[in-house]
Amino acid sequence: MLKAWLYRTSLKKRIWLSFTALTVFCISITGLWAYSIASRAMERNSIDLNRNVLNQSVNVLDQKLKQIIVASSTMMLSEAYKQTIRDIQAHNTDRFFANFSLLQGPFTQAELTENSIESILISTPDGDFYSAGNLRRTATPFMESLLYKRIKDNPESNWVESHQDELFAGKHQVISLLLQPLTENYVPDVFLTVNVKEDILEDTVSGGASLGSAKFLLINKTGASVFGDKERPEWSRSAAFMDKLLEAKSGNFEYSAGDGPMLVSYAESRYADDWLLVSYQSKKELLQPVRSIQWLVLMIMAVCIVIALLLARYLSALLLGPLLKLQKTMSRVEQEDLGARFQSPFQDEIGEAGRKFNQMLDRIGELILEVKDTEKEKRKAEIKALQAQIEPHFLYNTLNTIFWKCEMDEYEDVKQMVISLSALFRLGLNNGQEITTLGRELEHVRQYLNLQQQCYEGLFEYTITAGPELLELPVLKIIIQPLVENSILHGLKELRNGGRIRISVAAEAHNLVIRVTDNGAGMDAEKLNARLKEPVGSGGYALSNICSRLQLYYGKEAGLSFCSRPLIETEAVLSFPMEGGVYPESR
Repeated sequence: MLKAWLYRTSLKKRIWLSFTALTVFCISITGLWAYSIASRAMERNSIDLNRNVLNQSVNVLDQKLKQIIVASSTMMLSEAYKQTIRDIQAHNTDRFFANFSLLQGPFTQAELTENSIESILISTPDGDFYSAGNLRRTATPFMESLLYKRIKDNPESNWVESHQDELFAGKHQVISLLLQPLTENYVPDVFLTVNVKEDILEDTVSGGASLGSAKFLLINKTGASVFGDKERPEWSRSAAFMDKLLEAKSGNFEYSAGDGPMLVSYAESRYADDWLLVSYQSKKELLQPVRSIQWLVLMIMAVCIVIALLLARYLSALLLGPLLKLQKTMSRVEQEDLGARFQSPFQDEIGEAGRKFNQMLDRIGELILEVKDTEKEKRKAEIKALQAQIEPHFLYNTLNTIFWKCEMDEYEDVKQMVISLSALFRLGLNNGQEITTLGRELEHVRQYLNLQQQCYEGLFEYTITAGPELLELPVLKIIIQPLVENSILHGLKELRNGGRIRISVAAEAHNLVIRVTDNGAGMDAEKLNARLKEPVGSGGYALSNICSRLQLYYGKEAGLSFCSRPLIETEAVLSFPMEGGVYPESR
């Protein structure tokens, strides 16, 4: 479809389209390339920035966790703590309240050293030790709490995610550090619980992340949130996302979420091996500023298309001017103005083509004069050849038949034969014109058959059928009579009687088809057809003459062919276009 449309489109429009398409293509490639470079650079810079911010946040978080651990460890190195552990190991319950009082100093010092510590609890078989400033919920023994279950199920995980404080009153959300105290000798069922204020730890992480535009999550390796679970996106809970996070201790990747692709960076905490700090940012939002490049490219494309159309119009007029002038000259020649000539000051390819065209016109004029002279001589020769086709043998038989009929006083037959012979010559000569009508050609054949019936009485009968709408069609003269003559002389002559000749004319598609059929002795049709196709036909002078004249005036679409079944049917078929042909002028 596109190729057919291009073939029908003018050269001017093709220049317009080509110029515009080339401009749009170049701008599009440039715009897409610029957009691709800018988006990749922004994505790369954003990943680097997020990674740096993430590293800073992890460092800030680790620093805070380190301070909490140091404060807890300092407390456990105090003399009051050591004395308490020795009394517990010795089951000296009488010193419980004394040790309780002695531990208030280390508790207070730890809370002052690290402001994020909410409360501290030392659980022992002899009782719990904690800061007097906190109200203990005695209804929840440590051994029955979820924290105890957690440290028993996972002793390597010291940090517990955000939960409601079940050891002290107030129902604060805390994050707990669970440790087994440092002692010289192992003391069973002694645990240190340090509750950290969730909001301070969350502010620590968000403060370190304030330099970037990404959002942060603090989760453990099972996928649970350390804090901020309400703002956590649902896609971050999927198993596929967690599998990506557990591939290494730190890294970055692109993850396809429900809202579009996300750029994710993550790192593991050094002081909480079970925790991962994750930053994520929507790639779509990240590249939003770059989309202005797309609109800029579209605006440039629109402006350049307008300029390209204007320039294409000017360039096409400049380039096609000489070509249009040559086209007008050709149109004049098409209207048979052979005196038209192309003139152009340009010395380019079109100017050269125009000068060659002028030379061709001059040569055509010379050839037309030569052809006219040649045609005159050819027509004269053809008329002589056609006249020569009326063989003396036919005239001798006809005149001899007329003579004997006169001797036998059959004057009516003589009269009809003379009329037929006169009509035969008159129609054959056709006032010197090569073209006659189908009706006159069939009448010519009818007169010939009438004469032959008189010469060969009782030998054959004939029929001629043709639609009345075909009788005025122009045809070459004397193209049927040689076929009929061939049927009589070579097909029916050996018969005594019962011969039949049928002539039928019909229009088939755009061709006029004339069939001459007889029931005579027949022939080798394949051999005759092959001989008629040779450059110089040798299938008999009359048949060769018909083929040559048909192809001369009608071209290769015209032809003569035979088919034969001896004593049943032998058929000669003439076919040529009903319209067209190079008809000679009347003389």
